[in-house]
Amino acid sequence: MNYEQFIHPSKSIFLVDMTKEIDHYFSELTIGGIHKYLKLGKKIWIIVNKKGYSNGIICYECGHIPQCKKCSVSISYHKQANGEMLWLCHICKTQYLMPQICEKCWSKKIKPYWIWAQQVAEKLQQEFSIKPIIIESDTVNSTVKVKKLFSQLSDPADKKSWKSSIIVWTQLLCQPIKDHPLDLLIFLNADIGLNMPDYTANERNFQILYEAFTKHSDTQFIVQTMKSDQFSIRFACKMDKDWFYAAEWAFRKEYNYPPFGELCVILYKNEIESRLFKKVDTLHQELLYLKQKYQMDNLEIYSTPPLIYKMFGKYRYHIILKWDNLRNFMDIVYTKLDLYAKWFKIDWMASSIV
Repeated sequence: MNYEQFIHPSKSIFLVDMTKEIDHYFSELTIGGIHKYLKLGKKIWIIVNKKGYSNGIICYECGHIPQCKKCSVSISYHKQANGEMLWLCHICKTQYLMPQICEKCWSKKIKPYWIWAQQVAEKLQQEFSIKPIIIESDTVNSTVKVKKLFSQLSDPADKKSWKSSIIVWTQLLCQPIKDHPLDLLIFLNADIGLNMPDYTANERNFQILYEAFTKHSDTQFIVQTMKSDQFSIRFACKMDKDWFYAAEWAFRKEYNYPPFGELCVILYKNEIESRLFKKVDTLHQELLYLKQKYQMDNLEIYSTPPLIYKMFGKYRYHIILKWDNLRNFMDIVYTKLDLYAKWFKIDWMASSIV
């Protein structure tokens, strides 16, 4: 058996270990659950992390993934209403022509990888012969669009019925829709947020799951994950907030992250990469000198590229400072170094390092 069941009042949560079903997007439990609930005329939500069709394309010969020329992110696919595919950067919105061969090795073995909301809806329609409704940020960012959504959901003759029994939803907090209770909620990839290189990743991942579990009553849940033993996922499925934060605070205390230490992130951007390196390295050396001069031995200072190295044509780099008494050091930095005049952006008491 590749799943565990956590039973709570008015709901059950099934945690599915997808490492045992690595060749499938939908687990056997998910497929069986959808079939069962559709036959009973029940309502199903499927939570997908990203909008669009797929994350991008990958060359199965050399492993190359094309990136946007202005941003260091893969170019993603979006399927338009007329069926045409649009190749688009999610950050700067630059459009590209879809390649027919790999630009690195000239191989024709290029295919989309990982499925997003549009492709999930497409596969559901193929499997279950029912057209899902997709709800994403662009769908609910105005009153007019929200009204249009509700007209899609409901039959005018019966406000409590749905025109589609399946909704593919990309909104992270999974807010219930008034007068539209659901019966089955499925997380297709509950651990994708854990891949973020940030100390807050565990907490964010826990909150997404926990809030969904607590906001929906009389609902069954299926949680698909490649990391079924990860503590943010397990404690969310157990609906145990106290034990999660006990583990989370122990992790943060060990590595001196907030609230046990103070964090400052200094960002520098430049269109010329060599100038970026020179500017950041100069500041890094100045900060190390001040640390040594004022004998602040426990202060941590390190430079690192952010999660997205290039955005809108500008290269980006971080200098991260961490200490339980960082304010004293930053007072010295503000006095000795004119960072703002040098075009450094300072996030004092930063809540994230991404």
